[in-house]
Amino acid sequence: MIDGLVEGCGDDSGLKGRASIVLVSGWSFDSSMWRNLVEGYVARGGDPSVIHCLDWLDFGHWIFDGADCPVAKKYSGKNVLWLGWSLGGALILEALGRKKLSPHLSVILSASPRFLQDTARGWQGMSEKNWQALRRQVGRSPEAALAGFDAWLGLPAGCNRQHDVIALQQGLDWLAVVDQRASLGRATTPIHWVFDSADPLLPTQPWADVCDSERQLFTTLEGGHALPWRHQDYLMNLLLTFSARGIENV
Repeated sequence: MIDGLVEGCGDDSGLKGRASIVLVSGWSFDSSMWRNLVEGYVARGGDPSVIHCLDWLDFGHWIFDGADCPVAKKYSGKNVLWLGWSLGGALILEALGRKKLSPHLSVILSASPRFLQDTARGWQGMSEKNWQALRRQVGRSPEAALAGFDAWLGLPAGCNRQHDVIALQQGLDWLAVVDQRASLGRATTPIHWVFDSADPLLPTQPWADVCDSERQLFTTLEGGHALPWRHQDYLMNLLLTFSARGIENV
């Protein structure tokens, strides 16, 4: 079995046999969006040294632009869980599809194999017209665009946000590129999908038919697109289970 990161991130000299966790933020949120989750994990006995919080922008530059790998070597070892929310989850899928990442488990939170609508194949994602409108709005006023985005999706205030127009538009471009429907049928590592079926940013139909069901698990929760904040207990327990018992019991 391929272990951890297999391209561009050093050797397998990490903490062998020790569970490690990487959390990837979503579009416009920096990695501090995970602060409350990590603090809760630590308060319940979790080891903070095994968690790395990664910014989606650094991750995307590695995947698409050939930048240096943004994670420490210890996260290229065995027994690694990667969890990404929204664009962070989509970027994990892209990394998996490109064989740049092969952890023992990926948790894809509030993301799907393809973001944009594909009418020719009956894929009911976001229309390109609406995606273009959001991209233009970001160009005019990122602050107004993010305020409207948050109000629409019920995302919390008080989180550190990125307001650089070029970075935000690049993130939207990356999101539009990701299409891992074909690769999921050939998946070699487990994926745990966690989502709300009423999330307005996800396709209206389930995507289980493009997945290898033997390696993939689907968990539905209520809470729209804001699952990292509305289901912190669920996510804490998932991380605690993984770090305490290892991948086989998650």
